[in-house]
Amino acid sequence: MAARLDTADPALSAVARAYQEALRKRDTTRRELALLAVPYRLSHRLVRGLDYYVRTTFEVLSGELGAQNSVLGGGRYDGLVKQLGGPDIPGIGFALGMERLVMLIPPVPVVARCEVFLAPLVPEARDFALRLQRQLRQAGLRVMMDHEGRGLKSQMKRADKLGARFVAILGEDEMAKARWTIRDMKGSTQEEVGLEAAAAHLIKETTVG
Repeated sequence: MAARLDTADPALSAVARAYQEALRKRDTTRRELALLAVPYRLSHRLVRGLDYYVRTTFEVLSGELGAQNSVLGGGRYDGLVKQLGGPDIPGIGFALGMERLVMLIPPVPVVARCEVFLAPLVPEARDFALRLQRQLRQAGLRVMMDHEGRGLKSQMKRADKLGARFVAILGEDEMAKARWTIRDMKGSTQEEVGLEAAAAHLIKETTVG
């Protein structure tokens, strides 16, 4: 014979009403999850470590993390704010593992921030670099250059991080010959181009390559 609560007892009657209300809210939550096509699994073994939770507790799992697959967990705590001295209002909250969340971020393809990087290595080269930068930008190319007088190694590292296809180098040797050294970062080759011919050369190469 099924057990029945004695609703003549006011305390038991309140428990029965609370139980029925909890079932109703549970069913509403499940209906709305189904409505939004959110996959879920009802678990009677899910335990949160804090005792102020009421009714619904939840945990978000991932199939990409192996055995340690819990990403986020939380629940509802209607009486917590009141216990802490605030108004008697409902609440819901959760905690998540930042490391696990980061592990789930899909890899982002590297997007080149510039097509040409200009590396003037001596003060006298700066004016030539500024003019070349203007010519290339007017042609629609994305161009960046060093303004801090770094060495060639540092500038090449920066160009690589920016995803530059070509690096135009103008140092003492290049100034003496009145020629840019154009390095193809993709093909690992380089060639010398006259100061006045550099813009047309780079525009052509970026269009072709």
